[in-house]
Parts: sequence; C-alpha cells; structure tokens
Amino acid sequence: MSRLVYFFIFVCCSSYAQDKMFISGCGWEQVVLIDKATKQIEWNYDLQKGDDCENITLTNSGDLLISYKKGAKVINSKKEIIWDYKLQGKGELYAATQMKKGGFLLAYSGSPAQIAELDKKGNVVKTLSFDTGVESLHGQMRQLIKAGNGNYLFPIMGKGEVVELDANGKEVLRFKVEGNPFSVVELKNGNLLISCGDAHSALEVERHTGKLIRKIEQKDIEGINLNFVAQIVELNNGNRLICNWNGHAKGQDAGQPALIEINPQNQLVWQLQEGNGIGRISCVFPVENKNLKKLSKYKNE
Repeated sequence: MSRLVYFFIFVCCSSYAQDKMFISGCGWEQVVLIDKATKQIEWNYDLQKGDDCENITLTNSGDLLISYKKGAKVINSKKEIIWDYKLQGKGELYAATQMKKGGFLLAYSGSPAQIAELDKKGNVVKTLSFDTGVESLHGQMRQLIKAGNGNYLFPIMGKGEVVELDANGKEVLRFKVEGNPFSVVELKNGNLLISCGDAHSALEVERHTGKLIRKIEQKDIEGINLNFVAQIVELNNGNRLICNWNGHAKGQDAGQPALIEINPQNQLVWQLQEGNGIGRISCVFPVENKNLKKLSKYKNE
C-alpha cells in the first residue's frame, strides 16, 4: 500500500477520532458545542434570560433537544425550532431526553410533578403524575431516565432519594442517598451512578437495593475540589465526565474546573475551566465515534 493511501486513511480516520461535546448549565444562558482537544467553541445557541438548561441530547436525526426551565424544544443546527413544549402555569422543566425507540421523555416539577412521553414529532402520547413530597418546585428534580427495564428512574433532590416508577407510575424502588442528588446513570456493569450535588460526591450503588459499591469524593481526585456535582456521564472508554457546577462555591472553590474527566482509577485526564466563553456547567452531552458525523452542520458562520 502506498504512503499516499496510508496518509488518506489516517486523515479520514482522524477527522472522526476527536470527541466533541455540547455543554450548558444553570446560570449560563447558552448551549455550546466545543471541540474537546482545543476547548474552542464551534457552535452556540443563545437561551432567553432566566432559562436554565439542565439536559441536552443530540437526537437520532442530528437535531438538538434542550430543556429550558419553562419547557423543552428541539432545534436544528441552523437554530430553527422544530417543536417546542411549553409549560402552562407553574412548574419547572429540566429533564428532557430521547428514548431508544426515537420518542422523547420529559419531566417537570409541579404540584404534582409530571412525566410526559412524546412521539418523534413532539406530540404528547402519555403522561403520568406523581408526588415528590417536596413543596419547593426548584427542589424537586433535575434529570430523569427511562431505565433498561422500561421504568422511570430519577433522584428527588429535596429528599435525598432515588425513586423508580413502573410504566403505570407505581413506585417499585426507593432508597436514600447523600446530598441533593441531580442525576442517575445505568452503568454498563448494571449498577447505578448517582451524582449528589452539594455533598460533593458521586455514588455507585447496586441496582436493586441502593447498597453502596463505590464513592467518588473530594480526596479521590488529586488537585480537584468537587463543588456541586451535577450530571455525570460514562464514556465509551470507561472514563467519566463530571459536571462540577460552581454556582454554590465561594472563595478559591469558585475557580475549580467546571467540567472534568476521570479514569476508572479516579485520575484526572482532562478538564475545562470557566472563561473564554465558557460558563457554569451542569449538563453535558458527549459526542463520540460515529455520532460525530451528525455534527458536520454545527458551525457558527
């Protein structure tokens, strides 16, 4: 094989080898796409004043699903709105993800709180109401997922609990955790990974009992102080991205990295600071491998 062919293969493979990620957060009125290696912003979308984006998802079609406190919407790379789900009356909507079959899952705090499933076009096809037991709308919940078994799995911030509801809204699991938990992830090994907010920690627990398996805390990551631990994502290589939201931090802690990546040994392998257009980060959507092809149109003109 000629050197020219080897060079062509290297260039083509490299063009899809670099990870990128969408990031946003409470108090930062933008959603941006950054290149992980350069840390440069490649695309941005301005939110309205007071909007708090706490969930971002790159959809199967290559569009972007964003929560914005009073609703959730899907936009395309040209920043055109495809559909917009707006809350009526009181409520705060932070949870917005795409389900495996292509529909969308939303959840919002309220009296009562509510889960809504939408079809691919953004039409509501199912709703469930449930009582979080927390009076404050802002203290009820942030992120919610549809678990592998089809149930709904989410933390209740104001009670320090993780709850699982079946497809009919019946509670099938509840256990206590520390802090004011933000998100829950089903890991590849079957356990759950839970971010614990102002407890400055994350917990790996047994899926069906909540039994503690492993804890990530301040002393585990050399040179880093964990502030409000918001969303956590497990990457394809087994590393974890941790949104280290600085909104409650004071003094020197306010200058901690806003987003970090650690390996399975809790060693810091990458970090992103606030500044240079980057604000406080509480949610992230990494784009890896073949999904990078969906980003070809996400460029600021």
